Amino acid sequence: MSSSLSSIPGQRNSGPGILAKIKTGFKLSKNSLGVVREHPKLLVFPLLGALATLGFWIVFLVPLWIAGLFGSGAELVVLFLLYFLTTFAATFFTASLVFAVNQTFHNEEPRLGESMRAAWRRKGPILVWSAAAATVSLLLKKLEETNNPIAGVLSTLFAIGWTVLTFFIVPVIVFEDVSARSMFTRSGQTFRETWGESIGAGFGIAIIQFLIAIVGVGIAVLLALLIAAVAPLAGIVVGIFLVAGALVCTYLIGQMIWAVTKTALYVYAAEELVPEQFANFDFETLDGRAEQTASPGRIDAPPRHLD
Repeated sequence: MSSSLSSIPGQRNSGPGILAKIKTGFKLSKNSLGVVREHPKLLVFPLLGALATLGFWIVFLVPLWIAGLFGSGAELVVLFLLYFLTTFAATFFTASLVFAVNQTFHNEEPRLGESMRAAWRRKGPILVWSAAAATVSLLLKKLEETNNPIAGVLSTLFAIGWTVLTFFIVPVIVFEDVSARSMFTRSGQTFRETWGESIGAGFGIAIIQFLIAIVGVGIAVLLALLIAAVAPLAGIVVGIFLVAGALVCTYLIGQMIWAVTKTALYVYAAEELVPEQFANFDFETLDGRAEQTASPGRIDAPPRHLD
């Protein structure tokens, strides 16, 4: 799937404020949550990504400790390998999730095995991205460890810029036949085209995650108190596990919502398709916040809806 991202329909005005962006992002987030409800099995991808990341950290604990004893930059080599492997694992499972979500957008039943095989076919760009991300992580770590306030400011600015540049890196890897350089330029270009929705969706997802966490933790604490009334020790143990489970579920749902939202924005930019799950959102005019204008060099046509 390849197209010019600069031709995304609809040019936004500079007028809408942050509240409008948050409202738009919250709407996108709610639609994404609907996809989670329809296909809960897709939560297995962020779960596998989290387990792989945790596993790599556990495996590297001893090598990190030994490298720290030797010094002379050995710990940097171990850290690079750790960052590289964790990024590769997380990106691989996120790419699998994005592919599966795209299947749902095209009215297909998502298949876990097929999604992972599709992600594996993109292992080349994922390897390049993982190496770049590991290098940047090391650089930011070294900047943060300095006591120079200027270095701290530079680290913060660089981290923000890097986040913006790579915001859509996984959809780009999945949907585009890109080179090492163009994957970053296309990701940054897509963010510029959809920055209001991207930032607004961040607030919307944060609110949804907060609400899910409050409800989940509240129920866990209530059950723990009921058990503790009969067996105090058992209540404490059960409470710890239930609260941890609620927080893990909140994290997984949040990751899923992020993947769905990014995929929806990117698919519309690439194909001008409105997924059925987002039929209540007007992508072309950004839900009424921008004037509908024709892009230069092409005939305007209404977006296609997938029913």
